[in-house]
Amino acid sequence: MPQLTSYALHFRGGLHIGTRGVTLEEAGVSIPSDTLFSALLQSWMLVGGDIEKFVAPFFKTPADAPFRLTSAFPFAGELRFYPMPLDLTRLFEAVSLEKRSKSLKKIRYFSEGLLQRALKGEKLDSWLFPEDEKDTHSKGLALQGGALWLLPDEIGKLPESFRKAESVLPMLNVWKEARTPRVTIERISNASNIYQAGRVQFAEGCGLWFGVDWCKPDETFAEGVAYKSAFQQALEVLQGNGLGGERSSGYGAFNSKPMSTTFFYDEPKSDGMAYLLSRYIPRENELPEALTNPKAAYELVSVSGWLQTFSGASQRRKRQMMVTAGSLVSAKDTPAGCIVDLQPEPDREAGKVGHPVYRSGLALALKWPA
Repeated sequence: MPQLTSYALHFRGGLHIGTRGVTLEEAGVSIPSDTLFSALLQSWMLVGGDIEKFVAPFFKTPADAPFRLTSAFPFAGELRFYPMPLDLTRLFEAVSLEKRSKSLKKIRYFSEGLLQRALKGEKLDSWLFPEDEKDTHSKGLALQGGALWLLPDEIGKLPESFRKAESVLPMLNVWKEARTPRVTIERISNASNIYQAGRVQFAEGCGLWFGVDWCKPDETFAEGVAYKSAFQQALEVLQGNGLGGERSSGYGAFNSKPMSTTFFYDEPKSDGMAYLLSRYIPRENELPEALTNPKAAYELVSVSGWLQTFSGASQRRKRQMMVTAGSLVSAKDTPAGCIVDLQPEPDREAGKVGHPVYRSGLALALKWPA
């Protein structure tokens, strides 16, 4: 049975992951799997590693991939949270969808215990958190004003400060979002321009976690280096360099450590459904079936942004459509996905980048009840 080795990321000075256009005002509270993969590749290059040799097995058959990554989602203490599936009808009866529609729309992540119940095909209506004090039927609990949903027996996994304030859990925040003023100075006129940069700050004992499915951890490449060893080296470099934007202002640096519990899961089977824990770019032979199944519920996101290169000026990489984490897609076979090269066309001023710009759309998916 496949398993996820989970890594907890504790951010020392906050995090900025842009979510809207070219502005810096909005900050996300998760890190997409493609961002993590690219950051690890760059970190491997910084320790002198060969990126081309590193990624070569990922371009072969799905079975040749040494590992697969989830996106990074919130955790509190030892409790991991997962993205809410996009089709709420698979979790709730019609009466709950009608009466609790407002609170259900607020839920962004649910706990591992709730996920395990959902993976067994169980409806979760009775585990909803109370909407008001008169509600005596709901048994679940909420954090972050209803954005995080958990079970009563998972309170013991929360940080001590959360456990002491159990009576006001819905009011406690795993993270806080804020905007920090910044100023730029125009080089010629010395005129100042003030802008706002979004920041996510996590509470003590909280942060983001991501999972690694080690398919072939001991497989070697590039003069006998094992993938697990290369991964650890890259992750150590990435801790100091940081993730996301505004890193020159101290954002994005983190400490990482493996979490104490392992998550075991069933892979999607042929003609079933798959619940994505990563972003996903379907291979040609996975389309259109992956997205046209009547039971599929997915969201597409247009991914773009600036690339970092040491061979010239920074440029915008090509735009790529990806299926988001939390989507339910058809599993004609286990969703594999692919890695794409988003190297931009040569720019008249900046010139040619001169190397591939890899973005991972490799799928990490769980078997979802049909």
